[in-house]
Amino acid sequence: MIKFIGTLTTALPFVNWPEIAGWLFLLALLGLAIWLRFQWIHYQPPWQKHFWLLLVGLFALVPLSSIFAGVYIKTPTFMSWPGVPLESPGAALMIFSALPWTLAGGILGPAAAFIVGAFAGLMRAPWDTHTIFTSIQFGLMGMLFSAAIRQRYRTVSFKILRQPIISAIVLIPFFSALFIPGIFLSASNPDITARLDFALNNTGAATLAIAGELLIAGIIAQILAHTFPAAWGRKQALQPSPAERRLETRFLIGTGTFITLLLLTLLIGDWVVAGQAAREMLSDRLENTAQISAESVPFFLETGQNMGRQLASDPGLLSENQETLPSLLGAKIRLAPYFNQLLVLDADKTILGEYPASVDEASRRLTQEELTGIDLAFSGVLTQDYTIPPVDNDSAARVSFLTAIQDETGQVKRILIGRTDLDNNPFTRPLLNSLDSMATIEGQGFLIDESGRILYHIDTALIMNQYQGERSGDARFYDGTSSQGTRELVFYQPVLGRPWAVVLTVPARQVQQLALKIAAPLSAMILILALVALVSLRVGLRVISQSLQTLANEAGRIAQGQLDHPLKTSGMDEVGQLRRAFEQMRVSLRDRLEELNRLLLVSRGVASSLEMKNAFQPVLDATKATGAHAVQIVLSPEIIPDSMVEMPTRFAIEPSPGEYAHLDAKILEMVKKEGKLVLPNLARAKGGLHLEDSLPNPSALLAISLHTENRFYGVLWAAYDKPRLFTESDVRFITTLGGQTSLTAANAHLFLSVEVSRQQLKSILDSTSDPVLVTDHQDRLLLANPAAWQALGITTGEKEGQPVEQAISQPALLGLLKASATTKRSAEIVLASGQTFLATASSVVAENRPVGRVCILRDVTHFKELDTLKSEFVSTVSHDLRSPLTLMRGYATMLEMVGEINEQQQSYVRKIISGVENMSRLVNNLLDLGRIEIGIGLQVEKVPVLDILDQVISALQPHAHQKNISFSLETAPDLPRVIEADHALLHQAIYNLAENAIKYTREGGEVNIRSHASPDAIFFEIKDTGIGIKQSDLPRLFEKFYRGTQREARSQQGTGLGLAIVRSIVERHGGRVWVDSEDGKGSTFYIRVPLSQSEGENL
Repeated sequence: MIKFIGTLTTALPFVNWPEIAGWLFLLALLGLAIWLRFQWIHYQPPWQKHFWLLLVGLFALVPLSSIFAGVYIKTPTFMSWPGVPLESPGAALMIFSALPWTLAGGILGPAAAFIVGAFAGLMRAPWDTHTIFTSIQFGLMGMLFSAAIRQRYRTVSFKILRQPIISAIVLIPFFSALFIPGIFLSASNPDITARLDFALNNTGAATLAIAGELLIAGIIAQILAHTFPAAWGRKQALQPSPAERRLETRFLIGTGTFITLLLLTLLIGDWVVAGQAAREMLSDRLENTAQISAESVPFFLETGQNMGRQLASDPGLLSENQETLPSLLGAKIRLAPYFNQLLVLDADKTILGEYPASVDEASRRLTQEELTGIDLAFSGVLTQDYTIPPVDNDSAARVSFLTAIQDETGQVKRILIGRTDLDNNPFTRPLLNSLDSMATIEGQGFLIDESGRILYHIDTALIMNQYQGERSGDARFYDGTSSQGTRELVFYQPVLGRPWAVVLTVPARQVQQLALKIAAPLSAMILILALVALVSLRVGLRVISQSLQTLANEAGRIAQGQLDHPLKTSGMDEVGQLRRAFEQMRVSLRDRLEELNRLLLVSRGVASSLEMKNAFQPVLDATKATGAHAVQIVLSPEIIPDSMVEMPTRFAIEPSPGEYAHLDAKILEMVKKEGKLVLPNLARAKGGLHLEDSLPNPSALLAISLHTENRFYGVLWAAYDKPRLFTESDVRFITTLGGQTSLTAANAHLFLSVEVSRQQLKSILDSTSDPVLVTDHQDRLLLANPAAWQALGITTGEKEGQPVEQAISQPALLGLLKASATTKRSAEIVLASGQTFLATASSVVAENRPVGRVCILRDVTHFKELDTLKSEFVSTVSHDLRSPLTLMRGYATMLEMVGEINEQQQSYVRKIISGVENMSRLVNNLLDLGRIEIGIGLQVEKVPVLDILDQVISALQPHAHQKNISFSLETAPDLPRVIEADHALLHQAIYNLAENAIKYTREGGEVNIRSHASPDAIFFEIKDTGIGIKQSDLPRLFEKFYRGTQREARSQQGTGLGLAIVRSIVERHGGRVWVDSEDGKGSTFYIRVPLSQSEGENL
C-alpha cells in the first residue's frame, strides 16, 4: 500500500530510546565510523574554500529533502510500534532524502558524507524511523558510498563499484543489516522474540523505502559524475587492488565471500525452514483445538433444544395453579441439570412460574432477544435459542432456549424459557477447557455467536463485545495485530451447522521462540563450522603466503644479482618442490651468469677491434679457460681478398708453436661438412679423423664450425691433453664462442671488402675531373673530391663533416643540396671565377628513405659561350627577318586587290600567309626569349590577378568553344586582389600554358585554370584531360626547341619555345614552374610566383 506524503511533520513525533545494550551498540557504530575515517583518509580530497559553501548548501538541503515530498510504503507484515496509540502508516520513502549525503560523499569525501548523513538521520528519526540509530546508519552509508565511488582500484569489480548507481544499490543490503539490530535494540517490548519479530517484519518495508531513495539519488549522482568527472575524483591514477597485492587477501576475499554467502544462505534457510515448521506446528495445534471446540457447540445447542422440548411436553406446565409450577420446574432441573433457570410465560409475557426464584429483578428480567423470541413462538416458531448477557460481569455469556408449550390441539398457550450459563453447563465444559488451554502458550481462545459478539473470553470484560477481527465462512489461519500493537497468529474456525465460530489467538513470538528452539542448534553448528573454516583457511593461507613470501624474497635477491644465498629445500609438498626448483634455478643462473660474464668479456674484446688478431684473442683466452691444452682458430682461405693474400689464417694459443698445426686442414675439412666435431676420447673413437702416430695428437677434441647463413669462415677447435666428457653446457659455451668468432670473422671479412671498395672508389673520385659533393640527411658535407676542392675553393678535407652552409657559399648549389625532393634536380651554377657548371643533384635512398644527397657538377662554360653566340645570332637574324616577312605578308594580302585570281592561286596565297605568320610568331618568340635571357629587367607593377585570368579566358574561349572543350576558371576565396609582377610577361606565361592545354586536348575534353595563394606566393594550376606527357619527356620538357616524342603531339604545329618562355618568365619572377602528367591521362602545369618582387628586379 502506497500513500503520498506532503510533509512528515503531520505524523506523531517520538523516539524509542534504547537500553544499555542499545547504547553500547550505538557507541560501537560510532567507533566504527571514526576508525573508517582514519582508514579512508586518503579518499578525502584536499579541502578548498568553496567546499565550505557547498557543505552549508547540503546542510540546508537536508531538512527539505528529508521531511517534504515522499510516499509511505506499507507491506502486509508491517507492524506499528508497541505502546503507540496510533497505527503506523508505513515506512517513509522521501524522494530526495539520500541526495545530500550522496553528493557530499562524491564531492566532499567520507567525513563530510558522514556528517551530512548523520544530520539527515536525525531529521528522519522523530517522524519516521523513531530510533536514534538512524543517524549513525545514514552516516555510515554516506561514508561507504564515498569510499566506493572515490576508490581508484583498477580491477573490473571495483571499476563497476565506482559507478554511483551501482554503489547506491550495494548499500541496500548494508542498510538492512544495520536496520535489524537498530530496531531490535530500540523496541520497547521486554520479550526478545517479540522484538526480533517486530524488527524482521518491519525490515521489508524499510528496505523498500531506502532502496527507492538510493536509486533516485544514485541516478542523479551518476549523471553529475559523468558530467563533472574531475569533481568526483575520476581523473586520479588507478592503483592495484588489495586482491592484486596479496595472494592471501585474494583467497580470503574469494573464499571468504563464498563461505559468508554460504553461511548466510544456510542461516537464512535454517531460519526460514524453522519458522515455517514452527508456524505449521502451531497452526496444527490451533486447528486441532479449534476443531475440538467447534465440534462441542452443535451438540450443546441441540441438547438444549431437545431438553427444552421434553420439558415443554409436560402437561403440568399448562396448570392454572401457578403455585405448583416452581416445584415442577425444580423437579425438572434436578432431573437433568442442564439449565440453571427455567421460566414459564404466557402470551402477555408475564412470568407464571420460575425456578429457582430470582433474588433480584435483574436475574428474572427478559432480554430483548427473549421478548422477540416470545412473539415468534406464538407466531409458530416453536423452538429458539438466543445468547444473552451474563447476570454478572465475571462470567461467560448465557444461552436462552425458548420452547412453545402447546395444548392437546397444538395451540401455543405458554412459553418455556430455559437459561444456562456457559461457565456452568456440563456440556460446554470441554469447549471451555479447550479454549482455556491456550493460556499455556500465552494465547487466547474465545467463542463468538452469529452476530460477532464474544460469548466466552478469558478476559470477562470483553464478554458480549463485538469481535473486531476478520470473519469467514471457512477456517482460516492468518496474521493479525493485537490490542497492544504486537503481531499475533489467529485461527478462525466456524462452527459446523451453526453461525457461531471459535477464535484462537497466539502471540507471534511463540512462533519465533519455537523457531529459535528448532534453528538454534543447527545455526550454532553452522556458525562454529564457518568460524573454524575461516580460521583454518586463514592459517593455511598464512603458511602458504609466508612460504611464497620467502620465495619472493629469494627471487628478489636473484633479480638483484645476489646468487650466493642458498635456499632451504625442506618439505616434499608443492611448496617444497617449488623451493627446490628455485634453488636449482639459482645455482643454474649463477653458473649461467658466470658463463655470460665470460661471454661479455669476449664480446667486448671482439667488438673493440676489427683486426683479426686482436679480435680473436678474447675467444682464444675464454676457450683456454675451460681447461683446453691448446686452442686454434683456422680461417678458410676463401674469405681473404686476393689483394691481401699475405694475411695470416691461423690464430692459436698452444704450449709450443705449431704443435697441432698438422690437424688444421683435416679438422677444417671435416667441420665444413659436419658442422661440429665432438671427440671425448681419441684413443677409443677418432670420428673419421686420421691421426699420425709420429706427430703429437690430443686426447680429446671439440671443434665448432664458424659460419653465418651460407658462408663458411673456418673452425674454432680446442685440444685437451686428457680424455674429457663434454657436457651439454660445455658444448653450448664453446658453440656460443664459435658464434662470436663467426661474427668477428664476418665483420673482418666485410671490413676488408669495404676497405678494398673504399680505396677503389677513392681512386675513381680522385681521378675524375668533375666536382662531386655528398651530404648526409642532416645536410652536412660528407665528401668532396679534389676537383670540388679546386672548383669551389675548399681547402683539402677542411670542410668535410661541417654543415653545407659553412662549406659552400653559392646559393643555387645550396638549394640543390638541401632540397627535399627525391627526384633529380639540375641548376646552372656560375662561380666567381666565371666558370659555369651544370649541377645535377639526387637523393641517396637506403631502405626506402633518403639518407643524403649527391651532386655532380659538369663544366659547361664553353657550351654557355656557344649558346650566347647562338642567341646573338638568332636575335640578329630575327631582327633582320622581320622587315622581309612584313613585306611578304603585305604583298601576299594585296594580290587579291590588284586583280582576280583563281582558286588555286588563292590557296597558294593562304599558304604563303600562313607560313609568314608562323615565321613571324617564331621570330617574336625568339626575340621575347632573347630579351628575357639577356636579363632585361621586369616591368614590375601592381597587377590585378583576376584581370589577367579573365583576359586569358576571354582570348582562348573561342578556340576552346571551337573544339567543344569545357574551359573553366576556379579561384580561392582568399586570393589576393593584386600582386607585384610584370603584367605582360605573367599574362604570356599563363596564356602559353592554357593555349597548350587546349591545343593538346581532344574534342569534348576539359581545361581548368585554378588559382590559390599561400602567405608568400600565388599558385596557378592549368589542368587538362588531354593526351598527357610521357615520363621520359618530362626532364627536357622546358628546354628550347624540345617537343614531346608522342605522335599526336608531333602532329600539332609548334616551335618548341612556348614552355621555355614560360620557365624563363617564372624564374625571372623568382618563381618556379613544374608539371605532373601521365601518358594518356592529361597534365597539370603549376606556376608559383612570389606575391612581391625584390627592388632589384625592376631594372
